[in-house]
Amino acid sequence: MSQLDARTVEPEDSGLEAKQPAGRYSEWSVSAALVFLLGIALRLIYINHESVGFDESFSLTRSRLPLGEMMAQLIRDYVQPPLYYFALRGWFQLVGFGVLQARLLSAVFSALAIPALYLLARYLFDRRTAVLAALLLAVSQLTIMLGQEPRPYAQFLLLVLLSCYFFLRALREGRAAFWWAFVGSAIPMIYTSYFGGLAIAALSAHAAIYRKRYRLPLGWVLKGAGIAAAAYLPWLASGIFRVALRDKKAFSADFPFWHSIGSMFFSALNFFNNGKTAGLRDPARPWTFLAGGLLFTLPLAWGCRRVMAARNGAASQREREGLVFAGLLWLPPLVLVIGMVAFQFRYEVRYVAFCAAPYYILAARGILELRPRVLRWGLVALILAYSANALRTNYSLRWKQDFRGALTYVDSSLQPGDCGMFLPFGSPVPDQYVITQAGRPSFRVMLPEEGTSQVASCGRVWTISHAIAGDEGPWRIVKAPAGLEMGFARVAERLYYGVRVDLYSRKEGSLVP
Repeated sequence: MSQLDARTVEPEDSGLEAKQPAGRYSEWSVSAALVFLLGIALRLIYINHESVGFDESFSLTRSRLPLGEMMAQLIRDYVQPPLYYFALRGWFQLVGFGVLQARLLSAVFSALAIPALYLLARYLFDRRTAVLAALLLAVSQLTIMLGQEPRPYAQFLLLVLLSCYFFLRALREGRAAFWWAFVGSAIPMIYTSYFGGLAIAALSAHAAIYRKRYRLPLGWVLKGAGIAAAAYLPWLASGIFRVALRDKKAFSADFPFWHSIGSMFFSALNFFNNGKTAGLRDPARPWTFLAGGLLFTLPLAWGCRRVMAARNGAASQREREGLVFAGLLWLPPLVLVIGMVAFQFRYEVRYVAFCAAPYYILAARGILELRPRVLRWGLVALILAYSANALRTNYSLRWKQDFRGALTYVDSSLQPGDCGMFLPFGSPVPDQYVITQAGRPSFRVMLPEEGTSQVASCGRVWTISHAIAGDEGPWRIVKAPAGLEMGFARVAERLYYGVRVDLYSRKEGSLVP
């Protein structure tokens, strides 16, 4: 196929869709709309049933600061580019400030990613693959979780999909409008997450592989790269490198399971396969690895094998291109991010969540290669049933620290003269408290390092211990300073998910500590 021929082939004129009656397009369009509505509903159900988490409170408090102070704090944090915080800041001005409002913005981004994936999968393959891939994303346990959390990951997923779609159309069709649409979406993508660079690398690799078939004009590439570099330069020159070299928190992994690269790969894949049936933060049950592999990964491998083995024809050629494109977006970024753990990189599955979208495209294509038809749609039914069981975890089991419940108990039991300390925070009052209670506590707050030297005037002392946890594994509660028990006795204890509340009362006959 010549370069001109390749660029003039429309997606509806090739692949599986060329074999389908035109009248069936409306049926698949209705199916796509229903999938989109399902995705919206699943992202809105119980969206505010969790307390505000630590990372969520960071997003909310920083986005509400004066602009200069917000930028200064984001530079000091440096682990995320600033675009999401500007989006959240503008969203608050539109709908008001609050945890629910912040989570709704992520739900919007996550829901919009569904039609964006549909467009990409349809262009790569056909409408059937697009609808099924969109359905897998709509019921994805991981993307629903991130769609209910005010963090950059849902926005990043949407921008990755849009960038990929525009890039592919510009590459295949040679149309300038799509190229500049790609540049216009790629810049906010890399301003949302540094991992946007991996997506751009995957797109560049695809263009290099098919350079004899498709060629982007060199002028487009140079101008686009120049505009992107100029746009990103202010962030690179803001001082983040100096802060990162001094702080090094991004390369300070200290949880043992973060060093098991192989297990992390399969754990991430299992999360893509909706295998977190025991809790979003808890280790997955062993049987889910097998179940998810049979439902998602095995059909993916079978479909890739069949398509790559097809011999001739423009449709087969185009499908092989689609497999290569989706594979480059899925596997290399996933392996690279997890492989950085060898250099003490702090890994979380959120970082690789954008790899789930191309994975679902490949899984959908593989499922549609199954014969007979009853086997194909029987497998889809099993996937939906399996996913529904997994989603009970998202909605019924907690995975964020239950500050709301803990602080409600403390406020309902306060007495005049009570004091308290929050552990293990370096500041007197954590952001979670300020957001959850919409203000400062009504008791005198002591710093943990003050120990018992400042409790002479306290009738009772509350300790609110924030749990420390990693991507998986049990909570570790930080207990109160040992010196507190010299003059006080613990008289009450309440355990909430990720939070422990202890009440200490002065021992009878105790002198000033």
